[in-house]
Amino acid sequence: MGTGRLTPESAANLGAVGYVGKASGQNFDVRRNAAYAPYDRLEVKVPTYRAGDVAARARIRADEIQISSQLIGDLLDSLPPGPYHRKWTSPQSACEGIGFIEGWRGEIITYVRFSDNGCIARFFPRDPSWLIWPALELLLQDNIVPDFPVCNKSVNGSYSGQDL
Repeated sequence: MGTGRLTPESAANLGAVGYVGKASGQNFDVRRNAAYAPYDRLEVKVPTYRAGDVAARARIRADEIQISSQLIGDLLDSLPPGPYHRKWTSPQSACEGIGFIEGWRGEIITYVRFSDNGCIARFFPRDPSWLIWPALELLLQDNIVPDFPVCNKSVNGSYSGQDL
């Protein structure tokens, strides 16, 4: 216990999201704090711990598996009988939008702009790794070299997500 600790204060200063933030006392989840369908009609529990260490990050992930399983059950129970389908239509004129969801690493934000002909003119996805990789530097302080692999994997930032 105590290996790879990220304090709640440091997590707040970094804007740490997802299980890294929640393990360090950050009580935020897009599904609850900026609820979008179908989460706007569900009770989304957000587990948090203040220890901020490797063990707390593992506990958050286990807790979120249980919570997600319950949410899936609730959603399946609420589906109306019969087929369900929604047709996608491309934009017919220039427009733009921003969307966000709670991914397993934390909040994913995406911006898209369409040109007059409905083609994508600009697209920018922001992976949560942008906000959790900087945490690795802080949580490695005061740890021994053999602790690096477990600290690194407890953050589990996406290398390719960082490059987006």
